[in-house]
Amino acid sequence: MGVRETKKKELQEKILKAAKELFLEEEFDQVTMSKIAKRAGVGLGTAYNYYASKEELYLVAGGTAYILGAESDIDNVPFSVEELINTLVNEIKKMTGIEKSSWRVSLSSLTKAAEKKPSLFLELIEIDHLFIEKVEEAINKLQTKGDIKADVSVSLLVELVYDAIFTSLLFYFYNEEETVEELSNKLSDKLSILLKI
Repeated sequence: MGVRETKKKELQEKILKAAKELFLEEEFDQVTMSKIAKRAGVGLGTAYNYYASKEELYLVAGGTAYILGAESDIDNVPFSVEELINTLVNEIKKMTGIEKSSWRVSLSSLTKAAEKKPSLFLELIEIDHLFIEKVEEAINKLQTKGDIKADVSVSLLVELVYDAIFTSLLFYFYNEEETVEELSNKLSDKLSILLKI
């Protein structure tokens, strides 16, 4: 990697780190690109060169990338199906630390931002692939151990697990009455049905 590429990567990481910190400290509506740029120690124009909007940064730095990406506890290989289920539920519970209203605003804004920059969805899918790969690796190991039936398609099972997580989270974000405990129990039940077949 050349000097220019290294500098670009460092700037991008500074902006992501600043955004992550701010989204954890403040409500979504209170965070601005100006605040993110200031925290990162870069100019506002530089921040916009890397990210089109705070909504994009929210989901890349404060949403799934932060919560389900490189910092995932799934890296610690589970010894049982129950341990994998507990780990997945705990990972998803991290996402409930951000207000439901912030998620709704962000998801709505993301849809609008993606109309202007369709590659944004591809970036988010790539982030989710990191999470999916970790889940797939864990399921493969459990299947090799005999904890998950050998005749079950791992790739299909991983897709179903991801679908269960995604839909459970969406229902949680849009249902003000649903508690974190209810989300956890519902998700645990769904994952048990899928992984204990």
